[in-house]
Amino acid sequence: MPVGIGIGRGTDLRPGAARSLRFTGPKGFHAGALWLAAAAPVMATLLLLARLVS
Repeated sequence: MPVGIGIGRGTDLRPGAARSLRFTGPKGFHAGALWLAAAAPVMATLLLLARLVS
């Protein structure tokens, strides 16, 4: 049985609505922001290596 970690488990939009057992991100979750946050350190490392090589 899946167990939620507490993120995105606020009150339902309407009383009696079934809550999914699958994890869902908070309402303000944005996939593009996640990619940007993951890509920033990678790009910084690549730029640093390019600067050190040249």
